Amino acid sequence: MRRCYLRGFRAALRRWPLALLLFAATFVPGLTFTAAAWSWLATALDRSLATRTLLADLDMNVFVDLLGHHGDSLSMLLAGGAVLAVVCWFFGVWLNAVTVAAVGEDVPLATAAHRGLDLYATFLGLGVLAVVLDGSLLLATVALGRWMIRWTAENPSETIVSLIVGGCGSVAALLLLFVTATHDHARIHSAATGTRAGAAYLWALRFVAAGEPRALPLLLLLLLTGGGGWLVYQTVGRMFVTTSTPAVLASMLWGEVFMLCRMFLRIWTLASQVELQNLSEVTPA
Repeated sequence: MRRCYLRGFRAALRRWPLALLLFAATFVPGLTFTAAAWSWLATALDRSLATRTLLADLDMNVFVDLLGHHGDSLSMLLAGGAVLAVVCWFFGVWLNAVTVAAVGEDVPLATAAHRGLDLYATFLGLGVLAVVLDGSLLLATVALGRWMIRWTAENPSETIVSLIVGGCGSVAALLLLFVTATHDHARIHSAATGTRAGAAYLWALRFVAAGEPRALPLLLLLLLTGGGGWLVYQTVGRMFVTTSTPAVLASMLWGEVFMLCRMFLRIWTLASQVELQNLSEVTPA
């Protein structure tokens, strides 16, 4: 596992242009929606009961005022954001294919981009399957938790409710870890062998559940690495006092650095999982 972890890191370093591409693909839509939301908010506050001073100090009264006086335009803004999110998801399917091709086949970025188009249909199927499974897990966890809370409603102890919520959350997190690992290995296997989405997912289920005991610990280690980076980001971010324009700009720049690191971690994760499949003694289906 340590070998895959370190090799994945070195492979991600060699793929720094890919990290910039992923960052740009995230930054541009985010900046577009942020600019639209800020423009709408400034216009709405000018025309509502709220004054310009509330731009720097929003409270619940402002949100109530905005909803009451500008509900239609707010709905249009949210609808536009939803459409943008869907478009970004479909574009993200191609970016995932490009990333897997780049780290799995060790090809130039331009070649990986063309390979991403070839793999798009399969990756789209895997993406839809992942959304369905993740949504089903979420709904099942919520339903189970609510049923257990109702079943123990006669117990006066609040500790029971906390244990139920914590237990259901822990089970959901473990299942999500398993589904995420399976999804990643299915994409890698499909790109390497040309296997279709369903067959690749079945192969990945066997690989993660029984074939390769290092699959889940490796993903967990990478997630913990990302968690450590998030703690560093939060610690440094708290040092910015956003009471002046330079401080606000510095805080925004620090946030973009964090986003770039997240893109690098994504490449690192897939590169490490590629190394794991290469080192595994499991025979591909």
